[in-house]
Formats: sequence, structure tokens, C-alpha cells
Amino acid sequence: MKNKIKHNRKRSRSGIGCLIAEEEECNNDESSRSASSLLSVEVVPLSRALSLITQHNNLHCQDQTRVRIVHPYAYTFATFAKTRWLGRPLIDVYHDEFGSYPKCYYEAAIKTGRILVSGKKVTCDYSIKHGDELTHTVHRHEPAVGLGLSDHHLSSVTTSRGNETEVESPPIDIVYEDDTILVVDKPASLPVHSCGSYHYNSLLEVLAHWKEAYGAGKLFTVHRLDRLTSGLVLIAKSASLAKSLGKCILERDGCEKVYLARVKGQFPSVLENANHPWRMQYWSSAKVEQDVEAEESSEMQSKLRKIASMPPILHGEVSVHDKSNMSGGVHVELRKKTKGGADENRSGIAALGFWVTDRSGNLVENANFQDFMKQCENMTTNEIIEYAVGSTLTNEADDNLVSKKQSIRWLHFACPCRISSHKNGVCEAGDFSAKTESELKGTKPAQTAFTLLSYDETSDTSLLLVKPDTGRMHQIRLHLHALGHPIANDHCYGGELWFGDDEGQQSFRRARDWLDRLDKRSSGAELTISNAPATDEEIYHVVANKSRDDGESIEDFIVKTCVWCARCRGVDAINCFDGSTEAKVRNEEAVFQRTLMEYLVRSQGIWLHALQYSLHVNDEKGSRVVKYKTTLPSWACTKQNYDE
Repeated sequence: MKNKIKHNRKRSRSGIGCLIAEEEECNNDESSRSASSLLSVEVVPLSRALSLITQHNNLHCQDQTRVRIVHPYAYTFATFAKTRWLGRPLIDVYHDEFGSYPKCYYEAAIKTGRILVSGKKVTCDYSIKHGDELTHTVHRHEPAVGLGLSDHHLSSVTTSRGNETEVESPPIDIVYEDDTILVVDKPASLPVHSCGSYHYNSLLEVLAHWKEAYGAGKLFTVHRLDRLTSGLVLIAKSASLAKSLGKCILERDGCEKVYLARVKGQFPSVLENANHPWRMQYWSSAKVEQDVEAEESSEMQSKLRKIASMPPILHGEVSVHDKSNMSGGVHVELRKKTKGGADENRSGIAALGFWVTDRSGNLVENANFQDFMKQCENMTTNEIIEYAVGSTLTNEADDNLVSKKQSIRWLHFACPCRISSHKNGVCEAGDFSAKTESELKGTKPAQTAFTLLSYDETSDTSLLLVKPDTGRMHQIRLHLHALGHPIANDHCYGGELWFGDDEGQQSFRRARDWLDRLDKRSSGAELTISNAPATDEEIYHVVANKSRDDGESIEDFIVKTCVWCARCRGVDAINCFDGSTEAKVRNEEAVFQRTLMEYLVRSQGIWLHALQYSLHVNDEKGSRVVKYKTTLPSWACTKQNYDE
């Protein structure tokens, strides 16, 4: 079940390579690939992980997820000297700029040649000069990822780049493919691009591993999708198409994105409070008629009627025409910027509030909670999806169908978002009206629409159809949290990691106990390969005072001095690696087991799924709208979904 792939050993060029702390910006460059000649990839059923913690078969695996493991490999991060580093000692730059290891590690790495300057060994006090290339070779460990249900047979073919035998079944479900575009259904836990600790365990690399035609430089992503989110990802087969479709999505030119989400509580609870401070009020129809009749100009009458039917908010911002014709909600003044980045002498107004429309986008006055419940009583989940965002043209003469379509209600929510921690990828949304101008830096208006598909009383969760009008980072997750209905298993934003998953929670506890026994909780913290910096104790036992033997390859040396490998072997076996064949086999098995255990203690995805994309395209077939759609994820499927 192991696949081995040969890769080029090209050196990074033009400063494309990077140091460890900067890997997220640089990993996807082909020239920064593994320094090892072979990469070992293994795909195993989730039951393989559970077998390590199961006693007497009292924990049964109902989940057919396949787990993809990339075995550790030698990898060289590289970068050219930055201006702020010039004249500074090499050891100080590594210690001050990067936090993966304590200072004693970098001292040892420089002395043993794992850290080089322009390909040469130097001393710790070497003064960095302009044009220097800094390289750091590490033994890179990647977290495991899930590849979805095991509908396809497990890969068991040994392949290489020079002589590749393609596995027949795709590792990722392909929704659509032609000569110009590839549309896939990305499983949760798998990042689209190389980022952070994930490199070969990313969507593009998984596809490249499967098929030569999808190799480096042959696929171009059109948009992003969070690692923990599943669903549609559009991948162009040319840079020009990727740019064109990306522009279409960015400028909202005929583009519509539709998601599914399962959230806590009975949605939308905010409508139960008629005086909610975020509820936005507008002209009543009587007020419109009064103003229209007062106007003599037919042109002005037409304009007033158009204004009355328009949404009060556009892309999360208060429209100019609505500024004096609405009440309720919160307005947050934001500094506008030109395309060049310079501040203008005017401000935009980000809105915080909600309103309700029908399927056609007409405002619904005095909308209430029961309006959303009625549509679920009269239609199945699939019917609501089809009538709300589908392409099927119903018979307009059928009064029943027309009535069903018009009964669909959308709750629109405008709420500004911002990234509160770039380093940790954490965002926030809410009432920023009391913040100063400097505190509002980076805050952007955002808007999302929601409709109810079903409510499950047993779990007290609601299944929603979601249409983001803007594309801010974590926008849907943030807006649902702000509305009091967080995605049920989104532990980052108000949910619970193992909500409704007793088997997953039991596996988590047993895996956590397994890891704690291995670590003996020596540092007092829950150590994991991907997110815990090396400790001084680990450096002392594994790296310090160890030199490279004559004839020993850099790959063998970094395995011998790898803190992460030692962590996998456990506290009791931290020094039990002598470089022998037997020791290498034991080390590989220890790494494999710990990687599986760490998969069980991490989030394996949240209940948010990109269901459908609609795009306006212009090609040889003319101007048209194309739609791509996945099947419903398992957490969205109930018996009612299929009762047509």
C-alpha cells in the first residue's frame, strides 16, 4: 500500500525557497520540494488507526474514511537574505525570526551543516551579507488527512515520476472534467494548497500523485476553500482560465456560491425578537405609495418604486439610496481605499443587521420565525434546494409549485469581519462600532444569506442552505456564530469538536490517552508533531553533541537527529536510534502509529460544504451560465431528503 514517487532535486531559485516559519508562503513551488529522492505515501482505512487503541473489539468503526499518510522526508527550506537581516549574526536571525526550535538546536544545526549559507558551512556568528542564500534541511513530518469514504479501492501501486503507473480509481471524487477545467469534491481536512505543516498532503499534490497529467504547473486553482470545509473546488487547466474565472468570482459577475451547513439550535432564532437591535426596518408599501403619489415626475415615481424593492444593503455596505430610508441595525464607518492602496477622503459604511426576502429578492415585511418553519413542512430538503437555487424551470401555470417557490424565505445578514490573528488564522465578526479607526484597520463589510432546509429536534440542529454574497475569510462560520447558530462541530467558532459523534469522541479520548502515555506528559502539554515547538530537553537528548559520521548521508543524519521522530518513539525510547536497519524500521513504525493517533485527536472537518457553483462564462459556445453541483454530504442526509 505504499507509493513511492521520484522528485527532482532542483535547488530553489530567486529566493523562492523559505525558512520553516515562512513555509506557508513558499511551499507550493516545485523547486522547494523534498531533498529526498523518494517520497513514500500510504493510504489506509480509518479502522487501521482504531485498531491501535481498540481492546477486545469494543470500539467498532462505522466510518469508512481513508487516511492518507505521507511518510517523513528530507526537505530544504531556502530564502535569500532580507534587508533587516544584513549585518546580523546567523544564529540570531534563526533564533529571533523563527520559533520551531530553541536556540541550542540552531547552534547544533549550523555546526553540523544542516543550516548553510550559499551552500557552505559557516560559524554561528557569521554576519549575513546581501545576496546570501540561507538553507535549512529538516526531516519534515506532515499531518495525515482524510480522503473521504472508501468507495474506491485503496491505492497499492508503487509509482515513480519517471515510470508512473496510474491508479485507476481517483482519490478525490471528480464532479466534472473537460479539456479546460477540473471540478472536484474536496474532502474535509484536506487543504487546497500547500500550507503550514501540509505540503504533499494537499489537494493539488494528491491529484498530481494520482495522475501525471495533473502534475506540477498543469493545474491552477480558481478559488480557495478552508481546509476543514468540504465540497466543490474549481481547478483550471490553464493560468489564463484560472485568472478569468477568479476575476468572475471576485467581481461577483454572474457568480453564485451555495453551501450547506448544519448549525446548533432552531434557525433563525433572531426573528423571535421583533425588537432585535439588528433587525432592519424599511419603507412600508403604504409609505412608498404616499411618496410616489406626491411626486409629479413619472421618472421619479419609477425610481422610488425601484428603491423600495431593492435590498437595503449591497455587499455588506449601506447603499447610498438607503441611508435615509431605513432604521435599525448598526452602522460602522470604514476608511475606503483606492486600488493603489491609498486612503481616500471618504468612508464606506459597513452594516450590521438582518432582513428577510422571498425567493425573488423582494423584501418581506414583518417576517417571523414561523415563515421558515412552514417551508420545511410543505417541501422536502431536495425540493427547497431545487426551488431556491436550482435550474429546473417549473410550470408557472402550476399554482402549487409557484406557491412553494414563493414561500421560500431568505434571511440576509450583514456583519463586518476581520482577521484578528494572521499568524493563527483566527477571525472575528460583530459590532465594531465602538472601535477606533486604527482598531478597524483590516475590517471589511460582509454579507451572507441563509434559508432553512430542515430542523432535527433530537439533536437540536438546523440544516441550512447558505449563499455568501462576499468572500471574507471564515465568513460563513463567523456570521453563523454571530447569529447564535454556530456550525455544530466547529470548535473554533462556538461549536463542539465532536458534536453528535460519540464514536469520534471515544476514539479521541483513547488516542489522547495513547499519546499521553507515549509522552509521559513530560512537558506538561499535549504535544503533537505539527504544532508544538521542540523543547530544550528534546534537543539535549536528540540533537546536541551529535555529529555526522563519515559517509553518512544528510538524509540519514537528519533522521538520527530529528526531534519529531524521537517524539514518535516516546520518552522511553528517545535515544534508541543507532542508524541500523532494525532501528530505522522501528522508527518508521513509531512515526506511522503516532501520525494516525494525531489524526484521531484533530478535527476531521466541520459541517460546512460547498454544494454548488454557478459561473457566467464567455467561450466558443457563447455567453452562458454553467453550474456544478455535488451530492449531499452524509451529515446532511436524512430520510426526508429523499422523500420526493
